[in-house]
Amino acid sequence: MKIGVDLRQVCLAASDGITQLVQGVFEAAFGRYPEHQFLVFCTPFNRSLLAGDATHVRYFSLSIASYFQDLDHIALEEDLQVLFRSFPMEDPLQFPMRKQIVLIPDHQHEAFPDFFAAEVIDARRSAFSKALVSAGAIGTISEFSRKVLLDFPGTRCEDVFLMEPALQVAHGLGRGEQGLVEAERALIPRGEYFLFPANLSKHKNHRRLLEAFRLLRERTRREISLVLTGHPTGWLELSKEFSDLPVIHLGVVRPELLRMLLERARALVFFSLYEGFGMPLLEAFDAGTAVICSNTTSLPEVGGDAAVTCDPTDVDAMAALMERILKDDALRETLVERGKSRLDIYSWEKSAHNLIAACERVGARERAVTEPRTTSSDAALPWVSIVTPSYNQGRFLKRTIDSVLRQSYPNIQYVVIDGGSTDESIEVLRSYRDRFCWVSEPDRGQTNAINKGLARAKGEILAYLNSDDILAPRAIERVVQYLQKNPECDMVYGEADYIDEQDRIIGSYKTADYSFNRLIEDCMVCQPAAFWRKRMMEKVGPFDEQLNFAMDYDYWLRIAKAGGEIRFLREKLACSRLYSETKTLSARPKIFQEIFEICRRHTGDVHQSYYQGYWHHRIYEEDNRASRLLRRYHVSYTMLAWFHHKWNHRDRYGLAWVASALAKKVAQRVAAAGVRAKGFVKRFSQPAPLRRNGSVKGFWPDNWLEPRLTIMPRLRASGEVLHIAGVAPIDQIMTIVAGNREIRRFDFKAHQYKKVSFPADLTGAERISIRFSFFVEDPAKRKLAFLLQDTNVFSEQDIY
Repeated sequence: MKIGVDLRQVCLAASDGITQLVQGVFEAAFGRYPEHQFLVFCTPFNRSLLAGDATHVRYFSLSIASYFQDLDHIALEEDLQVLFRSFPMEDPLQFPMRKQIVLIPDHQHEAFPDFFAAEVIDARRSAFSKALVSAGAIGTISEFSRKVLLDFPGTRCEDVFLMEPALQVAHGLGRGEQGLVEAERALIPRGEYFLFPANLSKHKNHRRLLEAFRLLRERTRREISLVLTGHPTGWLELSKEFSDLPVIHLGVVRPELLRMLLERARALVFFSLYEGFGMPLLEAFDAGTAVICSNTTSLPEVGGDAAVTCDPTDVDAMAALMERILKDDALRETLVERGKSRLDIYSWEKSAHNLIAACERVGARERAVTEPRTTSSDAALPWVSIVTPSYNQGRFLKRTIDSVLRQSYPNIQYVVIDGGSTDESIEVLRSYRDRFCWVSEPDRGQTNAINKGLARAKGEILAYLNSDDILAPRAIERVVQYLQKNPECDMVYGEADYIDEQDRIIGSYKTADYSFNRLIEDCMVCQPAAFWRKRMMEKVGPFDEQLNFAMDYDYWLRIAKAGGEIRFLREKLACSRLYSETKTLSARPKIFQEIFEICRRHTGDVHQSYYQGYWHHRIYEEDNRASRLLRRYHVSYTMLAWFHHKWNHRDRYGLAWVASALAKKVAQRVAAAGVRAKGFVKRFSQPAPLRRNGSVKGFWPDNWLEPRLTIMPRLRASGEVLHIAGVAPIDQIMTIVAGNREIRRFDFKAHQYKKVSFPADLTGAERISIRFSFFVEDPAKRKLAFLLQDTNVFSEQDIY
């Protein structure tokens, strides 16, 4: 089966246990289940989480600007069966929830709502509720968390399974100091210390730990320090209250250094208020380190008899437990021995098995719902006839055909009318043998081809699908169900997305509920998402072959004027492709001419919105001397549209009325311009490339880099290896500069993926500049040098 892996919520620098869990489970799954295909959806900032180049694993480094739209489209194109989500989140993803497996590591926001900002609570409750009600399955990380989720009143999903963490490979490899660089060795304290590895989140209970540590030192007068690791955000402010204590915060460290810190520590202290699992306990067990921790949530389950525990809100008890582990060497040795035996309970292979089993259950449930009905019941279902007109669209034709043939609905008559193509279209059609009807012969254009196909239609429900558009999965099944429940409905249309040449979603068609007034104002019906009954074709006739562009709009108006009942179905039914060669982009002036003619024919009027569309195109989409001049002087397309509309209807308004109204509008605009003249000049006198308040300059949210990318100074872990990978649009040289020093230079060949790396120690804490020798310009005049697909030189958090 095809299994998707969504990493959008995983942040390598801040996601803690989720990062380790996803990495460990899926690397085990990749190795043990080669019979399945895995599609990993990531961003350039977490692409390196999952390694390996197995043929059954594919990676999609998506734009952060259109991540979910792109994921949806790839899922549709690849016929994805199950999607694993690394954390619940609010997003516009259309992929069905019943086919999603969502990781919910804990339910902390319900136990400690005061630890979260109000907007975070609202977002979590919304996202978690959606998953708990509608997900196909939910993975969680301990029996404690599983029971909490199953007992929660809002849970409707019954398939909640365990995918517990195990040890990181990097942690196990870090034995001894040989894997450390010199700067890392210098960080290890020489005296006695306790270790607490955790970000400064409220539930980690740092303040009480520090209070207990102060109490311990007052009681024992023993020279011992406390070492903290994790993201240092918040430490500067908190440390001021405990400046009298020997506390060292090392920040984020590599797993190899964490292993060494554990081996040398007197004990791991882990007095967290809430844990879904408690990964540091396993790391301590493997390092031969005693564990003292909380007696709450999942920690007693993970620690078992290998940890001594107390109430994490009792500072005196915490200090007493720390004193006990300092003085009682026999207890410490006993805990270490017991910890070794607990390691066998947890393994990545077991969790990977549980996850794949859940994928198979979700897939089996989906097949039970969507498999075609038996032959005996198929005969009672109405036939749907779909026509595809095509001419020299071989590069898209297979995707269009497959979107029809893969429909879950059984009774489909499919007809392709090819206009005598000279490209690979005929080879594509022949490859399907007799799976549908097709002909290839010269015709009189697209509209003639549609009519030729509809003349062959035997179905009760009709539609046409252009040879570069696609149907959404189960679209026809949903349409038939709706029309069967609503026999009075003559035509139904649904929602649709725009896609580009690579099937990436680039926008949504502006659909709306039907009314005749709305239809004459703007066509809210997306053609590939529209279906009508044959009885309406018999009533209004074929498409008008005098029209080459807006024949569908004309047809909808004809159905409406003939008294047809038109309804809007709020479901995604199709995707319409937009690219430079499409008629909808390359022939916009002619399209508007046809629309003007159609509107006058059917209503005697042309709505002002069409004039606005026409002038917006003439000013902002065309690229000629006139359009550049109009843009330069910021001429209002709405003003031109207003005048054009009134001029074409001057018989109604009269020249004097038009002249007077125009003079008033101009006076209003001049007055308003005077008020904001200073800001206007500042805003429009120079181009406005993307600039954010973050520490990175030169990155665009569609993952393109400008010729010069600058990353402001930041601390980096010693021994860290920085990398950057992607594709250059042209042969060029990438130069890495730290401060004013050139430290590396790399050659890139055009259109070839390449990954390069360099030691972070070469950059120190200086500003990094990545420079490219050449660039290309896109239609928006952006200077683009490199399409980023993977990096740890900067993070997504650095952008904002």
